[in-house]
Amino acid sequence: MHHRSLRQQLTLLVSVLCLALMCILAAGAAYIAQSRIRQIVMHYAAQEAALTASILDRGMFERHREARNLAAMVPLKTVWSGSKAGIRQVLEQLQASYPDYAWIGYVTPDGIVQAATQGMLEGQSVRARPWFQDGLKGPAVGDVHEAQLLAKLLGPSPSGEPFRFVDVAAPVHDSAGQVAGVIGVHLSWTWADEAREAILGEQARAAGKSIWILAGDGTMLLGPGVGSRPFGDDIVAAMRQAKAGAFEDETGSEAMLTGFAVAEGYRDYSGLNWIVVSRQPDSIAFAAAKGIVWTILGLGCGIALAGLIFTLLIARRVTRPLRAIIEAANRIGRDPTISQVPRVSGSLEIVQLSSALRSLLRRAGAAEQQVIATSSQHEKDVTVLRHLAETDALSGLLNRRGFSLLADDAFALYKRYERPLAVLILDIDFFKAINDTYGHAAGDAVIRSVGEILTRTLRSSDKVARFGGEEFVVLVHEVDAGGIITVAQNLRRAVETLAIEHQEHSISVTVSIGGAMAHRGDADIQEVLERADAALYKAKAAGRNRVVVDGLQIQLATAVA
Repeated sequence: MHHRSLRQQLTLLVSVLCLALMCILAAGAAYIAQSRIRQIVMHYAAQEAALTASILDRGMFERHREARNLAAMVPLKTVWSGSKAGIRQVLEQLQASYPDYAWIGYVTPDGIVQAATQGMLEGQSVRARPWFQDGLKGPAVGDVHEAQLLAKLLGPSPSGEPFRFVDVAAPVHDSAGQVAGVIGVHLSWTWADEAREAILGEQARAAGKSIWILAGDGTMLLGPGVGSRPFGDDIVAAMRQAKAGAFEDETGSEAMLTGFAVAEGYRDYSGLNWIVVSRQPDSIAFAAAKGIVWTILGLGCGIALAGLIFTLLIARRVTRPLRAIIEAANRIGRDPTISQVPRVSGSLEIVQLSSALRSLLRRAGAAEQQVIATSSQHEKDVTVLRHLAETDALSGLLNRRGFSLLADDAFALYKRYERPLAVLILDIDFFKAINDTYGHAAGDAVIRSVGEILTRTLRSSDKVARFGGEEFVVLVHEVDAGGIITVAQNLRRAVETLAIEHQEHSISVTVSIGGAMAHRGDADIQEVLERADAALYKAKAAGRNRVVVDGLQIQLATAVA
């Protein structure tokens, strides 16, 4: 963020904020919409199962009532005790009114079929069949089962699967109220399949929907894998306890929306606790919910993008006066025509910033002038102090400190580049006698005069300094052994020929000079000075007004004017 402009930061931060808010809003709306739609879809699936269960219960109620009414009709009491042909005629008329009755028979109390539609099973015993045993006790309904005695008589079903029936039975009483026989009805299970198909329809099948009918224990009665148990006992128990509802079945390869309802009967028909299951793949059932979610998310992204564009425009407008201030500030000091930031319009803070910067620049200008004046005076003061610190007050020459700075630098250059370097030490002969004879003021005049003549005689590259008293030191560059002797003799002669006027007196002086050349073995300039000082001692000892250079053997001590 430190490398981005304010406009970029504003755009980025507001865009992130817009995007985050829109994502939260879109995600929240999508979640609510998906939850509501899922609830609606699951509720519809449960209702579909409940509708199928209700149709099955009502159908079974009608069959149960028809069997019971048939057994209880007073006009038919004489028929049951009549001929076999008369009973068969009544039963066949009933079958004709409802084709899903696969078989209707009248059974005597001993379990022998006395008469039946199309004469099937007449004379055979059904004493062991549950429907007969229950029918002796009262109206009864038996659960779905495959045909046993009728299997060979009915032949194969249209689907090629074994016939299955739902049994309905009711006792027939005589005038004395005793059981005279049992009416047994085998209802073809195809009626349930037809009811299921009527509810589903082609459109529902195309959408992947299916309806199963399970027995109370979870065994498949109508659907894929008849006789199998598609759900575990815990799920079956939960469905029977809840009676109706919906859940997502994820036990298979694809998650399935599963609605269920338990068929609990209708009116006086107690029902067989069938479990009707409506199923549809989650991907299809919740496709509308997913579509709405993506629509909401897309709309949110579009709004966030629009917010980003508006933020960019707003940020550009907000930062435009800041850019003008920055550009003007950058040109101050570079462009002589620009000395102040412009007055800008915009937000209160930007106007205040412009005013504050203009005031700051005015104060800075005044402070700059003061700093320049102070700095100039400081440089002058430093120059004066440096001159005082490095200059001899009497002669105006360099003092020992000033000479040491120059000599150290010169020696460093000599060591690096091997450029010749020599040192001369001069001492005024019999200087004490001058002070004693003419006074200290005359001695000071002699020192000043000697310093001036040495300066005039030397090259500009050579430096002379007064070390104190009557002693002078000369730093000579770029000379060989012969050259240093020449320089020293020139200085000695210049002093010797000098006439110094002091009051009414004319004073003449001479100097003794010791010299030394810098060698590679010297550690520093002090070693050169020490050898030059030793040479000066020799010049003094040899009679003064002489030149002695360390290490040179050619008439070093005889060079006299």
